Amino acid sequence: MSEDDLVLDAEARRRLRHDLRTPLTIVAGFAEVLAGERDISEADRREFAQRIQDAANEIRKLIDDVFEG
Repeated sequence: MSEDDLVLDAEARRRLRHDLRTPLTIVAGFAEVLAGERDISEADRREFAQRIQDAANEIRKLIDDVFEG
């Protein structure tokens, strides 16, 4: 992979930034809820944890796509 392969144009950077921020916001939001002192049912905790896992997998795939291009 050459240095030129790592350069993204402005539109690609904007799109990637958006694509990464969306699942990252999900991770941060649900983690905040789980870490808080809220009374949350076990079913909701499992659902929130699954959403965090799904979003983390999406982030991992986006990063892999960028570096394996």
